[in-house]
Amino acid sequence: MRILILLAIGLLLYIIFRNLYRQIKNERQIEQASKMVRCELCGLHLSEEEAIQKNHHYFCTIEHLESYLQQK
Repeated sequence: MRILILLAIGLLLYIIFRNLYRQIKNERQIEQASKMVRCELCGLHLSEEEAIQKNHHYFCTIEHLESYLQQK
């Protein structure tokens, strides 16, 4: 009977720690998500780190930046 109680306690502790680990892992992934911005010319969405920024506008390529500036 003691063995069954110890196994039940062990299983319960395993489930609790596994759930805590998953929550921590999910929180880290959410923190690592980057802000998405939209290219002013073609509308493509890309991360802010990859985008080219000029005067508070974002572009996916230098060609799109130049085309946008020529249109103005």
